[in-house]
Amino acid sequence: MPRRRPGFTKWRRNSAFPSPSWTSFCVVNVRAVRWRPCPRAAARCRAWTRRARTCCGPGPVAGLSGGAARRDTGRNKPRLGRRRRPGPEPHEYVAGGRAPGVGAQKKSIHAAERDTERVVALRRLFLEAIQPEDVTRFVFVDETSTNLTYCRRYGRAPAGQRLDQAVPLLSGPNVTLLAALTPDGLGALLSVNGAVNGAVNGDVFAAYLDQVLGPTLRPGDVVVLDNLSVHKVDRLDDIVRKYGARLRYLPPYSPDFNPIELAFSKLKTWLRTAKAPTRDLLEEAIRAAAEWVTEQDAKNWFNHCGYHVQ
Repeated sequence: MPRRRPGFTKWRRNSAFPSPSWTSFCVVNVRAVRWRPCPRAAARCRAWTRRARTCCGPGPVAGLSGGAARRDTGRNKPRLGRRRRPGPEPHEYVAGGRAPGVGAQKKSIHAAERDTERVVALRRLFLEAIQPEDVTRFVFVDETSTNLTYCRRYGRAPAGQRLDQAVPLLSGPNVTLLAALTPDGLGALLSVNGAVNGAVNGDVFAAYLDQVLGPTLRPGDVVVLDNLSVHKVDRLDDIVRKYGARLRYLPPYSPDFNPIELAFSKLKTWLRTAKAPTRDLLEEAIRAAAEWVTEQDAKNWFNHCGYHVQ
């Protein structure tokens, strides 16, 4: 006898439309029974079709092609004593924000301060100021922090079970990475022990510009920084000018204008895969992650942030 699969149900064959007191479903052999549409589901489908035809277009007579009138057979007349759910009004699809095909989506969060009148004006001035610039000469410099607890956020496990993974309880000191992004890729890397707000001060950042980033600069380059306090040390402009470049600052609350943020996201994806357990292995993983960022990646990130380099 074929094996029964109780997970599948079906109306009885050759049966009349069931009454409310009759058992609607029964377990059947999937191999032996032909599937039929559920009468109630078909009725609901016809009802929604009529409502859509009513609210999304002209009436059933004027909406027919060629102006031909539709013969009323009486099948669509409402039954006596049965309450029907009213169909949606035409404006509900737009005014109510429930257009067909619209579902739940992940939000993109940004700082509420970015919408203030002052910041909006500063962002507009920045965009106007870079119009005559050669954006291929932009060098975006920023910092990011990593540690030894980086691992993948997701993994494979049997359904209904939580996936566990061991990571070092003592992550050790954070490692701050300073880097620069150009249309050619990610470079000028420097690792410093400690978090961003503690390890990187004005002296450390000035030394980075002078000894690490400076030799890679070319005359005419533009070093673009955000508004972190250590990025506004007085002598930074003199250091950059020594190499024939100049400084430019992003407007406040504008990480969407900084493509190196996207580069750090890809770099940390590599670090989560590497799962470096020691500081030395973390240094090697950082160098490998920087090589993973390709020239095409950098150009795509520049274009995404509005700096069209290709």
